[in-house]
Amino acid sequence: MKYVLLSADNCPSVYSVPEAVADNLKSYCLEFEYWLQESPHAAAYRRGGGVCFNEEDFVKYLNEWIFQEQPSLLIETLDWIDSDADVPQKYKDCKRFNF
Repeated sequence: MKYVLLSADNCPSVYSVPEAVADNLKSYCLEFEYWLQESPHAAAYRRGGGVCFNEEDFVKYLNEWIFQEQPSLLIETLDWIDSDADVPQKYKDCKRFNF
């Protein structure tokens, strides 16, 4: 498991995710966005021609559909980050994605 920082235009949260997700974070996030548009299981996220979701929904998707045996976990939610200088030292090398 590795840490990643995820957000949806809000304060980022640190999650422990499977190494495959951390190493290919952008790909998994883009696959999730495709799933939101196309999967019948994602119908609840589609509203008025768009989708409504956040990073918690991405983690739920990972845990329910992709990595049931290695569940991702919320570690902590950080304060607002304006720049790389605001990222706590222990998370400086973590991959990040903002939905």
